[in-house]
Amino acid sequence: MIDYSMIVFRYFLSMREGFLTKMKELAVGKPVKLDDIQVLLRDYVHIGNKARVEEMINRLVVGGREKLQMISDFDRTITKQHVNGKPTMSSFCIFSQCTQLPSGYKERDAELCRHYRPIEIDPNISREEKSKHMVAWYQQAEKLLRGFEFRIEELEEVIKKEGTELRDGTNKMLQALQTSEVPVLVFSAGLGDTVSAVMRYHSALLPNVHIISNYLRFNGLQVNGFQGEIIHSFNKNEHAIEKSDYFQVLGSRSNVILLGDEIGDAGMAAGVHDADAVLKIGFLYERAEDRLGEFLEHFDIVLVDDQTMDVVNGLLDFIL
Repeated sequence: MIDYSMIVFRYFLSMREGFLTKMKELAVGKPVKLDDIQVLLRDYVHIGNKARVEEMINRLVVGGREKLQMISDFDRTITKQHVNGKPTMSSFCIFSQCTQLPSGYKERDAELCRHYRPIEIDPNISREEKSKHMVAWYQQAEKLLRGFEFRIEELEEVIKKEGTELRDGTNKMLQALQTSEVPVLVFSAGLGDTVSAVMRYHSALLPNVHIISNYLRFNGLQVNGFQGEIIHSFNKNEHAIEKSDYFQVLGSRSNVILLGDEIGDAGMAAGVHDADAVLKIGFLYERAEDRLGEFLEHFDIVLVDDQTMDVVNGLLDFIL
């Protein structure tokens, strides 16, 4: 005996699946406009070339999660730039709070920062000149990191005590990328040991997150400078190429969302082979009026004094 009810049910089920597939195809085929992404309409969002950004967003949407990867700076990119006007501590600054450090380290490290940080963010100094100063800064900083014993566990104690906040919505962003199996590269010119500790403390060091940074080199328990070549804010493009083994594994992921808070961060995707779309988002806070024009030359979207990941999460809602 023929079960006509089952035939009718399967017929309507196939019709429904076909309808949903057709709707998905139509949705993918329909171009996304900047006005469709409400978070991009906020006052602090600045876009230089809107047509180009719109085109890249559509490439990201069409490529979906399968072609996507994220590359992000850490200090003042994943972490906030300030909390109620008080600057947040960088990964090196967190390290300097450790009690095991030799006498005078903190003062000397702060002195180097006071001298070189204004050079790093000065829009009137060329990238080439800044790079020379950054090399000098890190070389002098590395000299301070020699000849004393250090228990790495104290970093977590300092983080718990002093606190350094991730941008609002960072965990939501990373969880969404983890669920969608999208790899995330945290590419930091800071201290990798601190970066890893902060990410762990905030439950943000997920399986899809990979960190490239300046890690301490140890001889037993004694600190002996950094491992490998120094990564500073203006040579990340060079290190991206050197670390091409990481990008080689991700050969099919030709779409990139890049996050940074310094001009040098804009080159972090240099190691991505045959990139189809690289959407660069810059977070700007210090000397915003002076530096906005320069940032718009290097980043597609510039967010002025935005301490959240709202824009990134808004884009991921369309892509994932």
